[in-house]
Amino acid sequence: MRLRVTAALLSAGVLSACSGGSLGSAGSTLGNLLSFSAPSGPAVSPLDKDPNVDLVCPDVHVREGGAALRVMAGGAVRHQFSIGELARQCRVIDKRLVLKVGVEGKALLGPAGSPSAFTVPVTIAVRKNGEERPFVARSYRATAAIPAGQSQTTFTIVSDEISVPFVSEAANEDYEIIVSIDGAGGEPRARR
Repeated sequence: MRLRVTAALLSAGVLSACSGGSLGSAGSTLGNLLSFSAPSGPAVSPLDKDPNVDLVCPDVHVREGGAALRVMAGGAVRHQFSIGELARQCRVIDKRLVLKVGVEGKALLGPAGSPSAFTVPVTIAVRKNGEERPFVARSYRATAAIPAGQSQTTFTIVSDEISVPFVSEAANEDYEIIVSIDGAGGEPRARR
């Protein structure tokens, strides 16, 4: 599985808009981890339109400078973390847009590194389109254990449900999701 996010993958639709709560990369391991539990909101009256039917999830982007983090030791690379595949899911409950975001990445040993367990700090933020400051920002920590005799491993993070005000079915025009490895270009901070 290739874990580099490239323009080719983006244009190929791996991160395409999802509707009705499905994933742009349906069937992937990461996509399978994102399933929502049964809706907990009230039932929709047949007379009311269900906004989940035509819902378009916000796009997921890796923040500029936030795709990778190198840890150095005496001028040589000790280890490096990089973001690979991204997935998201969304639905509307009680006039709130509820999102789940999945991040899969790679941890690599450098010439100065040795097998160990590493903590990968990742921030997942949701911001209104056109604004710099996130509406919501959450920090996560993934463990990436590289055993003896190996030089790399993968890590996976699946966010908790992130809730923001529902604006419209075209949620991709209202919000965007920004993912980054902490320490790689600064951390986004939520508005207070």
